[in-house]
Amino acid sequence: MEGKPWWRGNLPAETSGFVGRESEVRQLLKLLGETPLVTVTGAGGVGKSRIAVRAAEECHDSCPDGTWLVELSGERDGDLLAHIVAAVLGLCEQSARPQTEALVEFLTGRNLLLLLDACDHLTTACRDLVTGILAGAPGVRIIVTSRQALGLPQEALLPVEPFEVPAAGPVPVANDALRLFLDRAGAVRRGLGAAGTGESAAEGTAEGAGKGAAQGAGKGAGKGALPEAAAPAAAVRICRRLDGIPLAIELAAGWLGDLPVELLADRLDRRFEDLAAGLSAGTTAGTTAGTAAGTAPLPRHRILRAALSWSHELCGPRARLLWARLSVFSGNFDTEAARWVCGDEHLADVPGLLVHLADRALLVRVPGGYRQPDAVREYGGERLVRLGERARFVRRHRCYHLDLARRADAAWYGPRQEEWAARLSFSIANLRLALGTGPSSAPPSAELAGALWVLWSCLGRLREGRHHLRRAIEAAPVTDPALPRLLWADGCVALAQGDLEYGRRRVEAALPAALGWDDHAAAGHARLRLAGSRLLTGDLDEAEAEAEVAREHFGRAEGATVGEPLALVTLAMAATWRGEFTRAVSTLEEMRRLCDARGERWARACGDYVLSVAQLSLGRVAEAAVAARRSLDVKWRFRDATGVVLALDQLAVIAAIQGDGYRTARLQGTGVRLWALFGLRGRGSESVSEPRTVAERTARQLLGDDVYDAVFAQGRDDDPGSAVAYALG
Repeated sequence: MEGKPWWRGNLPAETSGFVGRESEVRQLLKLLGETPLVTVTGAGGVGKSRIAVRAAEECHDSCPDGTWLVELSGERDGDLLAHIVAAVLGLCEQSARPQTEALVEFLTGRNLLLLLDACDHLTTACRDLVTGILAGAPGVRIIVTSRQALGLPQEALLPVEPFEVPAAGPVPVANDALRLFLDRAGAVRRGLGAAGTGESAAEGTAEGAGKGAAQGAGKGAGKGALPEAAAPAAAVRICRRLDGIPLAIELAAGWLGDLPVELLADRLDRRFEDLAAGLSAGTTAGTTAGTAAGTAPLPRHRILRAALSWSHELCGPRARLLWARLSVFSGNFDTEAARWVCGDEHLADVPGLLVHLADRALLVRVPGGYRQPDAVREYGGERLVRLGERARFVRRHRCYHLDLARRADAAWYGPRQEEWAARLSFSIANLRLALGTGPSSAPPSAELAGALWVLWSCLGRLREGRHHLRRAIEAAPVTDPALPRLLWADGCVALAQGDLEYGRRRVEAALPAALGWDDHAAAGHARLRLAGSRLLTGDLDEAEAEAEVAREHFGRAEGATVGEPLALVTLAMAATWRGEFTRAVSTLEEMRRLCDARGERWARACGDYVLSVAQLSLGRVAEAAVAARRSLDVKWRFRDATGVVLALDQLAVIAAIQGDGYRTARLQGTGVRLWALFGLRGRGSESVSEPRTVAERTARQLLGDDVYDAVFAQGRDDDPGSAVAYALG
């Protein structure tokens, strides 16, 4: 929900009200009180997602560890399911353990709600993951939405049917199907376009939308106005014709900006009558659709398909073409991506056509862009295949996302890091698709997997990155120029996970491959990671030598890279561990000049933490505090778990040296909370834990054990955002 902090969940901000489905929400909440797993089932377009999200909102206050939505409609690779869930929850697993094991351990002892939305393509993977979570984390409740049940013993089912259709005759104001149509009609008149989230973007957009329907339906002017006399009866005809299916009703209402409601109803009648006439008598059971006009009924499973086909016919040729081409996207996409992938001489005005499709409920607006409802995407995909253009636009989709990754890589050493971090996260489902995931996909994209090293290494997706990097390395020929970066990036991720031997072998293999291509940037990164591995094993001489060679390679590379300041951070760390604090400070001043000249913040924040340690060792307490706060501020913005907790620990140590036992205790309590929040294991190396222990001992001496414990508990129980603000103050 909008305004709620990210650590309490990620439910979408509701951009519409909620009409109907109150009884389904109540039933879902009742089932969640009786069993830890409820699957909401039903055909496409009936509103499963919307019901589940609304129920999750109702559970928010009773779930102290959050209510979390995992959108799976665009995912096809079951091997990535645990990675996807972990990323949504903010788990920063930094070991080489299986992801499912790490995820279950993270969830153990937590009280949260997990909503796995649109599991239709990942039923087996979802069944296995849910089984593991329920066995190991009894405080977790799970809602699943799917067209079919998972088939687990603990599972309760909530079948969802279309709305009850309004009766013929006088307008039944309280009917939910009619209220939905009239409210969507009001949105069209106001020019608001499609609003909402979930499987059906409109199950209604205002409480009491049906009140005064007969009076309000005729208000307005122009094509979008509902004619005064005919509006109620025509609206009833439309809802009955569409059998109360929410998405189908929304699709129909979306055309009120183009057609008067009476003409809309007439065209729907003719369309459905033609379809029904072609069906055999044996297909007519079990539905009321079609009976509004006295014709043979259309089977329910064909109604949404017919509504999509009818909407497709109403679209102009350019809108139809864009609809089909957009089907190559998975999940969210922005206007730039749509224009780059879908635009050509036949589609010059992609931004305007996106608005056109969204206003007709054929796209759902999301923060930053759009997404296609599953049924709309599937229909468009069929059309693209018929046009014989699917392969071409799949290639364009992959090329665009490779270009996006290249630009992110090039821009990372600059002032727009937060913007690029957000763009990569927004595009993650499409990046996975472009990487070649799924059982029937193309070979992995070697260059793309390597170009996304920023996403894997800098933005905390270590385990997913290792999955993609390994697949790409296995598929890449030894002559592939992308191989050197794949190797050092895989080694970098492995080292961050503590898999030192594997990581060292990978970066050593990257060196000859890089030099064979005269790729000094890749050689520099490989040497830099070797330097890091030497640091981790305490070989300071080798670490410094490797870092210096890395700097030489970076100096010979074609373009500047963030590896340059990181090499200086590595040299400063080695100097600090040697006790040569003045040299460390001098080295970090050079690092700061490089970063500030380019507006870079992420690498500088790494250096600021080391600078704080060196300054404190020189007795410069105030300077050490400033550097630690700078590091914490940036690392918190990037949700860099390790960077956040290290900076907090350092600020607690500084407070103890300053004789502020209260601040020390509170910051140490916050540190424990954030270690748990991010799912980090242990409390760091001896070089980190020893100063923390000394600081705790000092604070206890200053406050006494009882006061220390009380203040520590206050910090541990603080809202994380408030706690970080306190640390920065």
